[in-house]
Amino acid sequence: MAKHTLASLFFNHCNRRRSAQSLAFILGACTAQAFAQIPANPQNPPVWIGFDDAYGLKTNTSAVAIEWGINAAMEEINAKGGVLNGRPLKLMITDNKGISARGKDNFVQLAGTQDLVAVLTGKFSPISVEMLPDAHRLKVPLISVWGSADPITDHEYQPSYSFRVSLKDDWGVEAMMKRLSSRYKVRQACAILPNTAWGRSAEKVIQTKSASNAIQFPVVRWYNWGDASLSEHYNACLNSRTQGLLFVGNEKEGAILIKELAAQPQSRRMPVVSHWGAVGGTLHELAREELSMVQIDFIQTFTFIKNKRPRAVNLADWILKKNDLKSTLDIPSPVGAAHAYDTVHLLAKAVDTAKTTSPQKIRNALEKLPEFQGAVRHYTKPFTAQRHDALDKSQVLFVKLTPNGQLIPQD
Repeated sequence: MAKHTLASLFFNHCNRRRSAQSLAFILGACTAQAFAQIPANPQNPPVWIGFDDAYGLKTNTSAVAIEWGINAAMEEINAKGGVLNGRPLKLMITDNKGISARGKDNFVQLAGTQDLVAVLTGKFSPISVEMLPDAHRLKVPLISVWGSADPITDHEYQPSYSFRVSLKDDWGVEAMMKRLSSRYKVRQACAILPNTAWGRSAEKVIQTKSASNAIQFPVVRWYNWGDASLSEHYNACLNSRTQGLLFVGNEKEGAILIKELAAQPQSRRMPVVSHWGAVGGTLHELAREELSMVQIDFIQTFTFIKNKRPRAVNLADWILKKNDLKSTLDIPSPVGAAHAYDTVHLLAKAVDTAKTTSPQKIRNALEKLPEFQGAVRHYTKPFTAQRHDALDKSQVLFVKLTPNGQLIPQD
C-alpha cells in the first residue's frame, strides 16, 4: 500500500510538474506573442524608405497607387513592432515630374538621407535606368515596382544594387507577342515603340523572340514623347499589310492611338496588344468614347478581381477603407499597389535580417530572403545573387479597360 501511495504521489507530482511546465510554456508563448504585437515606438529613430515617381503628371495614377501599397505595408509592419526592435518604417517621397534628370537628382537626395535603406522607383523605366549609375556609386538599393525595361536589372554593375518586383520586358513583351499570335491569329505584326530605353528594351525582345513565337515584325516604328499624332506610324503598319499591333506607351500616347484607330473604317482597325504604361493613368478619361470601338488588350501582373490571396484581400480592404472607392474594380493602377506592398514587406525582412540600416548589408540580405506569401504571389526565394527579379511570366494576365477605368481580366 505504501509503495502504491508513493507511486501515486510520484505520478501526481510528475503530472503537476508537466502541467506547470505546460502552463509556463503557454504563458511564455503568450508573452512572446504579446511582445511581438507591441507597435513600433514612434519615439524611436525611423527607418526610411524613399519613393520617386511622376506625381506632377496629372494623368498619372501609378504614383498614388504605389504610395497606397507602401503605406498599407508600413502600417501592418509598424503595428507589429516595426523593424530593428521597435523602429518605425517611414516614407520619403520625391516627384520627378516624368523628367529623367530630376529623377537622378531625387535619387541622390534620397540616398543621402540618414537611415534610408532603399529607394523605390515608379512608372517610367528610362528614369530608373538613368538612376543606375548613382545607385551603384552610392551603394543604395534601387527597387523598381513598375518599370519593366530589361536594363533596370540586366547591366554590368557588380555587385548589383538594382532589384525589381514588377514585370520584365524579357518575358512581358514575349507574352504580348504570344497574345497577338494565339488570341488574334496574327502572323505579320507591327510595333509602335517610344524612342527611349523602354522602347529599345521592347525592340530587343521582339528581335530575339518573335521567330520562336511564330510571329514576324516586318515594321517597327518609333515615336518621341510629346508627338501629337501616331497616324503616320499606324498607316505604315496598314500599308505593310500587318494584321496586329504591339504598342508600347503611356496613357497620353495610348489615347492618341485609340482615337486615331477609332477614326479608321472598321476594316482598318487592327487588334492591339498594349504595354501597361497606358493603363497606369487616366486613359479611360482621355479616350472614353473611343474605347469601345477598338480591340485592345493590356498586359498586367496582378488583379484584385476574384483574388483570394489573404494579403491581396487585406490590401484591397485597406485601400477601400482609406479612399472613396466602392469596389476593388475601382482601384486604379492595381499592379503598382500590389508590387509596392510586397516590396516593402520584403525590404522590412531584409532590414531585420541585416540587423542594420546599412544599405550595403541590406542589399546582401535581399539576395538571401526566405519564402514569403505576398499579395502578388508566393515568393519561394524572392531574389538570388544571380536573379534580382522577383516576378516571372507565371504572373502575366491580360485585361480590358472599361470607360469607367476598370481593368477586367480576359481569357
